[in-house]
Amino acid sequence: MAAAAAFSLIYIQVSRLGWLKTIYRRMAASLMILGAGVVFGSIVFPQQYGACDEFTKELGGGVHSFKGKSVQIQLCSTRNHINYNLMDTGQVRMRILFMDGGLWAERTFMPILTSQGPLPIKYGEDYLIYYDEASDESEVRMKMPPSYWEWLKAKFPKLLP
Repeated sequence: MAAAAAFSLIYIQVSRLGWLKTIYRRMAASLMILGAGVVFGSIVFPQQYGACDEFTKELGGGVHSFKGKSVQIQLCSTRNHINYNLMDTGQVRMRILFMDGGLWAERTFMPILTSQGPLPIKYGEDYLIYYDEASDESEVRMKMPPSYWEWLKAKFPKLLP
């Protein structure tokens, strides 16, 4: 009798584990489908950037030289223009281009906007500094010219904003 009771308890526990495994598998499959949807959506519908001339001028982009290599720094935003009343510039995409137009590096950031306008990019001999409101450190330093890793990251589509 005791053996039958023990066997039935073991059977019930194993049955519960089977039920939990089914729930776990369904949740895992749902998360994988959701993740694939996010990746697919970000590739098919990438973030749109514009107003490149205005933002390049306002943030101090253009042609600059680092260690004898000239690059073009192009800045574009998700907004059509800088809205000083709302203190809003949107997300800015900074592209560092070879002089022939090829993409060398790309970064996105939220510029810090003051009453005089957005904080411009500062340039050194082998670096540039941009100001990112969304970063842990508001002052972000980027080594110039960009590394091979920066070039490689710029070649692949952004999977998440």
